[in-house]
Amino acid sequence: MKRMASYLSAVFFLLSPCHAAFLSGTGSIYVLQVLDDRVYGQDKDWFSLVGVTSLGACRTIPSSGYVALRIRDDAKGQRMFANLLAAKTSGTPLTVWVDDTITDSDGYCFVLNMQ
Repeated sequence: MKRMASYLSAVFFLLSPCHAAFLSGTGSIYVLQVLDDRVYGQDKDWFSLVGVTSLGACRTIPSSGYVALRIRDDAKGQRMFANLLAAKTSGTPLTVWVDDTITDSDGYCFVLNMQ
């Protein structure tokens, strides 16, 4: 039984999909956009960082060429928004991490972490 479990574990490890790579970008906040949930729907707030023009397959804003990063409408997103607002006010640069396979229906990436 142990031999069979070891064999199956090895096969599963070899056949399992690769882990997604996290992509990061650093810059000061170019724009921080908050949209009404009742009109635009949930998870539509976004921001962009100066100089971050590419993060894998994440979509960019045509007018500026910077990557648009979505913020989720949950408790973690609210904490992120507070950090974004403080960074925008003080001009402090931020580093954000995304996984370009985690997007909304429009193809915009969600921020997973920031520092």
